[in-house]
Amino acid sequence: MKSETKLGIFTVLGLVLFGFSLYFLGGLSVTRTYDLNIKFADASGLPVKAPVKLAGVEVGKVKKIKIEGEDVIVVAEIQDGIHIRKGAQFSVVMTGIIGSKYLKVVQGYAGAPVFQPGEYIDGVNDVPMDVMITQTMSSIKEFVDSVNNNGMLGSQLNQTMNELRQLSTNLNQMIAAMRPYLTNSVQNLDAATEKLAALLTSIDNGEGVIGSLVKDSDMKTEVKETVADLRSTMAEVKTVVGKMGKFQVYWDYDFFYMPDPKLSTSDLGVDIYTPSGYTFYHVGMANIGNEDDTLDEKDYMEKNKFDVRLGLYNEWAKFSAGLIRGSGGVAVELKPFYQQEFLDRFTFTGEFTEWGRDRTINGRHFSKPNISYGVDFRFNKYFSVGAWARDALETNNFALRANVSFNDQDISSFFGLAAMAGTK
Repeated sequence: MKSETKLGIFTVLGLVLFGFSLYFLGGLSVTRTYDLNIKFADASGLPVKAPVKLAGVEVGKVKKIKIEGEDVIVVAEIQDGIHIRKGAQFSVVMTGIIGSKYLKVVQGYAGAPVFQPGEYIDGVNDVPMDVMITQTMSSIKEFVDSVNNNGMLGSQLNQTMNELRQLSTNLNQMIAAMRPYLTNSVQNLDAATEKLAALLTSIDNGEGVIGSLVKDSDMKTEVKETVADLRSTMAEVKTVVGKMGKFQVYWDYDFFYMPDPKLSTSDLGVDIYTPSGYTFYHVGMANIGNEDDTLDEKDYMEKNKFDVRLGLYNEWAKFSAGLIRGSGGVAVELKPFYQQEFLDRFTFTGEFTEWGRDRTINGRHFSKPNISYGVDFRFNKYFSVGAWARDALETNNFALRANVSFNDQDISSFFGLAAMAGTK
């Protein structure tokens, strides 16, 4: 083979290798494309050559990022034949908490006109995930400071606990004064019941003074019936008195803090568990606050709403219905891991209210049902914290929740007294 031929072959091979190198390493593409210009206020962390994904499928790359006036322009190079329609949403997202960023495209409505090459489109300026993480960590720090009595939660809890202690002290004094009489009453009922039983036996056998005096059969029958009724009444009274100790009453205080609108709300109520062992009542106030205060821009919480519910419960679930935060609805609490150590501390809760909502609050119209849900972790029998989504279909505010709950034995006795007084 002539040297000229060899040189020609090596030259051709070199050009082919050079072309492949440009294609694979230099980003050179032989595929036909067109450009779209996406306007953002901030495109931090989005690199050039980042993928453009439509419905999860890569349809192009970020060709260039530049500034025009007050806007950041992301030039997206889209594969020819991929039609993106009017109404499409462009946003900068991450593949994970610490993943790389890419340009996400949500397709517009079917039948809408397609964007033309070179057209300028407004992007969706969502808060970047790294900024959200920073804000969330800052909010958690504020929350911890509040729990440590350095902020609003600590102050509110101290005030609430002082008021509850004062109420509990007053009830303690009342119950302490009545307890000896209740104890003596139960003992006297036991003794009286035994004596009545002995009296009935004497009448039946004709023994004793009453037995010998009651010779007439009609009178004997009437006396026996009277004594039997009295004995039955005493047994019923004893049962009612015994039920007094089976009422369980819990004070329940909730504090919600929403980092995005920088708002907080408080709920205070009483949970009353009846002697039945499966029913309970909740009575309280939700969204406690001053109704005359000026509302912030994103404050859509209506203040001081009654919260009255009737519910059923067992070891792993609670279901209640009634006037929930001022409107009709239902609430569900689930403990799916109630038999597993540590996991039994988690509770999943959902509240479903205002199915036909159609009104304006602080200049914003609300037309969807109010659905809130969250998960809570209980540290001990008194305190738990959790993460919630408030009004998920409308504002969808992320909220941190703290709950303080404790059993009040004195008020439990008080409700037992009320039940006994109301028994006929």
